[in-house]
Amino acid sequence: MTIGTGGPDMLGVLGPLEAAVRDGRYDDALRHLAAVPADVPLPAALAWRLGVLLHQQGRFDAAEACYQRAVLDAADQHQPSVLADQAQVLAGRAATRWATGDQAQARELAEGAVRVAERSGDDSAVAAAYVAQALVAFSDGDRADNEHAYARALAAAERAGDFGQQLRIRCNIGSRLVEEGRYRPAVEELGEAVRLGELVGHQTLLALALHNRAEAWLGLGELRRARSDADEALTRWQRAGSPLAAFGLTLTARVHRVRGATRQAVAAYQAALAMAEPDGNAQVLVEACAGLARISYADNPVAAAQYAERALSLPSAAGPTVAELAAGWVALCSGDPQAALRYGEHVRVEAGRRRDAAALAEAMELAALAAHQASPEATATRGMRRLLAGLVEAAAIWAELGNEFALATNALLQARLAGDRAGEELAHERLNQIGVQEGAWQVAGPLAAIGPTPVPEVEVQTLGHFTVRLAGVPVPVGSWQSRKARDLLKMVAGQLGKPVAREALAGALWPDARTEVALRRLSVLISTVRGVLDPARQHPADRYLATDPATVRLNPAHVAVDALRFYEAARAAIAADGASTSPAPPNGSPGRGSGAAAEGDALADGEVRLLRRLEAVVAMYAGDFCDDGENVGDWVRRPRAVLADLHREAIHRLARRWLSLGRTEAAIGWYLRLTAEDSYDEPAHLGLIRALSAAGRHGEASRRYQEYVARMGEIDVEPAAFSSLSGTRRPA
Repeated sequence: MTIGTGGPDMLGVLGPLEAAVRDGRYDDALRHLAAVPADVPLPAALAWRLGVLLHQQGRFDAAEACYQRAVLDAADQHQPSVLADQAQVLAGRAATRWATGDQAQARELAEGAVRVAERSGDDSAVAAAYVAQALVAFSDGDRADNEHAYARALAAAERAGDFGQQLRIRCNIGSRLVEEGRYRPAVEELGEAVRLGELVGHQTLLALALHNRAEAWLGLGELRRARSDADEALTRWQRAGSPLAAFGLTLTARVHRVRGATRQAVAAYQAALAMAEPDGNAQVLVEACAGLARISYADNPVAAAQYAERALSLPSAAGPTVAELAAGWVALCSGDPQAALRYGEHVRVEAGRRRDAAALAEAMELAALAAHQASPEATATRGMRRLLAGLVEAAAIWAELGNEFALATNALLQARLAGDRAGEELAHERLNQIGVQEGAWQVAGPLAAIGPTPVPEVEVQTLGHFTVRLAGVPVPVGSWQSRKARDLLKMVAGQLGKPVAREALAGALWPDARTEVALRRLSVLISTVRGVLDPARQHPADRYLATDPATVRLNPAHVAVDALRFYEAARAAIAADGASTSPAPPNGSPGRGSGAAAEGDALADGEVRLLRRLEAVVAMYAGDFCDDGENVGDWVRRPRAVLADLHREAIHRLARRWLSLGRTEAAIGWYLRLTAEDSYDEPAHLGLIRALSAAGRHGEASRRYQEYVARMGEIDVEPAAFSSLSGTRRPA
């Protein structure tokens, strides 16, 4: 093939290169390209195909150089095939300019590509041109044009039978859905992309599909699934030696950052930064700098400010929200609420324009916390209600998006500002269940802005082993002076927030003593307990153990009692469950998961939140009340029975709700726990048999029925007929 007029015959150089491209030997093609002198022009049909290969590997500068070497056959400028090649070159250049943040030139090239592609009538060229136009619309925040362009592109790619272009488009559509916060549709779209990538064997685009799906999982707060897909995408890119591994590193870093694994996040961000610098990959540079700014603020605020400033200075195809949110959180956590408020307000406007729901919700949280920090006195009453209303609105967005991590974080913010300690405990427990580590409190964001849950001055742990902690430090047994001092505190804690009569306490502690003697001894014992709780006598006597002439109680303003927190949270969750109507179970639908985390994709948001709440309550129950072998009689037995009954009732409701939703495997797990703890719990046996039958596990249901009959026989209870259990889906 002779290129240009009067030029040398490059057949010997270009022949192997063209053959490798034609045969699909793309690695060989790129090796042959390296042997072609940089000043040698390339046929447009060859240049754009090589450019696409290089672009998909993330080698944007090399792709741009390849496109610029393209020459068209001067004799056939108006032939459809020549126009199609020209359109492909223009579209490819537009995509590389977009990737490096040059939006003005990307727009000009994309418009030219569409004009030429439409004239060519070539569907593959039309698809490439509209993809370029969609990318530009994405950067402009024009969602309508973005959707329209992708629809045109996908239709053209399907007409052309261009599976590679279809895969690329589906990856990009999934990315757009993630950007909009439509995580569930994104997971479905990207699932199709993954299957298509596996079908055609396109490793770099398959990695992109996995990467984008990991972003969707992260948006849903599914940290384990996000990490799995992100790791697989990164491995594929690294195996191929692709610079796109930098994208994988930023996502892996973000998963670690959300989890609170800060050292792993820093290592991944820094590796991504090093990979992105040579090609000037703006998307990676902005994400990495923003992430490092968030993580660095606690140990190196100067470096954090520098990273944030750099992120703000870089052009980004995804808009300024990532950088501005990072700068806002760094400012707030560094004590500059006014700057944080400005960033929050600006992101709210930009996120609304771009239909970026996740950024909008986060900006609302940033603005609310910044306003509170700027003037805490002004937010004490009416202002506080306004701030909480803003957080509630943000929570509604997170609920609609299905982001469990963000929902739990938001619930914790609301509870902290409202002084709701039980609510804060539930939210904290939910974050632990999701997989969030303590390091998350050191990353510039909502958790760091409010700080870890304050350590109670006095904490009385009664569920399980009895322990008292002063500012987090356990009180040694020897500090009590007598066992009766411990017994007194257990008895008062067992009243679950209610005051207890002095005479009742005195009579229980000294049953053989005269009333007046027992009351004098009680006064001495109260002083002893106060000395244990405030050994330096720094506070008024009633600060922890409050008394009046008739009663004794713990002061809830300064003493945290785990039994009381569980009692209040359990009653509230059970009441919420009772006020909710369970849907009829799907006909014969088997369960698919073992908990709400595995089921959220198929349930209404209200159902998911209620299930999470019940699960968190169950997790709060660390053991029976004062189950440490020390006997205080009915004063311990009564609250122990009340709390244990609440715990079992919460599990019963969890099991029934899962079964009513047709999630039989989850229900079976909870019913098995109930029957293991109490083999005479008839409703648990009946629920288990129904769940097993609904799951199609009829043999096991029959065996469990026989076990149920035997247990009921031991306590002279007439068992229900098996046919009435196996033929219905209704829970006990």
